[in-house]
Amino acid sequence: MGKQQRQRIRARRVTKPYTGTTDGAATRLRAGTKTFIDCVILLSDRALWNNGDYVNRNMRGKNSLSVHATGRAVDLSYRQMGGKGKTDGRKHAVEWCQILSKNADVLGVEMIIDYYPEPYGRAWRCDRANWKKYITPTVSGAPHGDWLHVEISPMMADNPQNVHAAFKQVFGA
Repeated sequence: MGKQQRQRIRARRVTKPYTGTTDGAATRLRAGTKTFIDCVILLSDRALWNNGDYVNRNMRGKNSLSVHATGRAVDLSYRQMGGKGKTDGRKHAVEWCQILSKNADVLGVEMIIDYYPEPYGRAWRCDRANWKKYITPTVSGAPHGDWLHVEISPMMADNPQNVHAAFKQVFGA
């Protein structure tokens, strides 16, 4: 792929503002986030499973609020353990990274952190509409973490019907 073609592709990417924790701490998991989690688990044929969602806490090792505290984030593990996950879980996780990032506008995905790749994991964010491979220690648990951290927009987090409609648009009936 030539330089001009890469520039045209970058120009077509739609970026959106990243919410982060600007909507503040919630008191529980938001209804649309629960629906989002349920849809991913079901559509991944349980290759991905909920390894943690709402908890009112700071980011690990930092003095700033975790997006988990907003009720809009989930850690989706692909580790096979106790009847959860599949033997080829990493393969499924990579596929879901592609699905979620490619359809982020429809699904309301704002961030995906993939903790596995060396040297220090990678992340996709809506404000750059691209993956960034970390070359310095950036996220706790990387490399080789066996989960994906996914954050969705407040609009999706608060509306289970929007989540269902979005997954139906991406996956069909």
